[in-house]
Amino acid sequence: MNSALAVIFGLGIIVFFHELGHFLVAKAVGLPVEKFSMGFPPILFKVKRGGTEYCIGAVPLGGFVKVDLGTSGDQDEAPVTVTWWKRALVVLAGPGMNFLLAFLLVLLVLGAIGTPVPDSDPLVDDPYGVPGLLRGDRIVAVNRTPVESWEQVSQETLLVPDGSFTVEREGSGVLEIPYSLPPESAPGFTPLLPTVVGEASVGLPAYEAGLRTGDSIVSAGGTPLASFSDLQAEVAEFRGRYLEVAFFRDGVMDTVFVEPMNYQGRNLIGVTPLTRTRTVVLPPGRALTVAASATVEGAATFFTGILSMIFRPVQLVRMSGGPVFVAETLGQQAAFGLARLLETVSYLSLAIMGFNLLPVPLLDGGHFLILLYEGVRGRPAPKKHIRTAQQVGLFLLLLLFAAVIWRDVARVVTRA
Repeated sequence: MNSALAVIFGLGIIVFFHELGHFLVAKAVGLPVEKFSMGFPPILFKVKRGGTEYCIGAVPLGGFVKVDLGTSGDQDEAPVTVTWWKRALVVLAGPGMNFLLAFLLVLLVLGAIGTPVPDSDPLVDDPYGVPGLLRGDRIVAVNRTPVESWEQVSQETLLVPDGSFTVEREGSGVLEIPYSLPPESAPGFTPLLPTVVGEASVGLPAYEAGLRTGDSIVSAGGTPLASFSDLQAEVAEFRGRYLEVAFFRDGVMDTVFVEPMNYQGRNLIGVTPLTRTRTVVLPPGRALTVAASATVEGAATFFTGILSMIFRPVQLVRMSGGPVFVAETLGQQAAFGLARLLETVSYLSLAIMGFNLLPVPLLDGGHFLILLYEGVRGRPAPKKHIRTAQQVGLFLLLLLFAAVIWRDVARVVTRA
């Protein structure tokens, strides 16, 4: 899919579901909806139906539903007769629809389109659980059952905890090596993966330094690499600022200097190895449970990540991204296929949900707090207090947006 189309599709469906949630629940509880807009002005198209003006704006970076919730702080605002908790439902419906969208997209990928999963060769890297195996050994059979992938070896050893590997070893021919593995240790070794970049994630150090899919990394910090695990070890143990990474691209040797980032106590540069993949489609029931679990875990990961970085604003900004970051990410993932694009849109939808639920005035979370205060207090919050809170919220949002846009520009300028 073309990168521009991927961006329009990705952002468009996220914004549409979010605003549709506000719109539908507002209509359901009896609140008049003055305007439903996809995109921001200047307005390209508008039509009025049933008391609501439907608009399409020229700037496709968001949208809005104009509805009177009684939280604007405007002195001329007419009293709202709809109860506070119904208005709170209108507020929460937008993020709720983002959650639903994420779930539906993951379900579509898992149960219909199919998700690509690694299908590595049965080559031994780290033989952590089987004495007698050596790095570089190729497993050709498990208990005389031929195997062609690491995943098949894993399945066979789970079925039969005690047995033997048939191994091809350079210089030694074919060997039989016994194994005895508890389920948590199967298959007893990690696969030997080449140091070829499968993906360098947009916004993370490797991508920003210039590494791309297909690059063959030969050394890191001056240390020759034999497998992807060697690269991971060099990154994990690196204590300087810039890690020198040498690689081949189209037969030409080049070098970049990557600044590893610390995330939850470990160094990372943001690359994954290039492996074979196979497409897996789950049965409907299994797809449903896995999609629900993945969506809940994704939302929880967002909130725990925000909480862990709330007192580290520099790292928070570094991990954030603005319009350029989102566009690059959607374009990159579209190149990997429809499944990857839809998965990425689902993650962005959860991020939009989580961001909007932050307890900051002007965001959905801020509106919810104002309405909750009204419910506990028994009457609306003073207009003056609402206006003050909104001014603080506006300042915080402008500060965040300025930092994120600066980060976007700095990334592009530095990369150039």
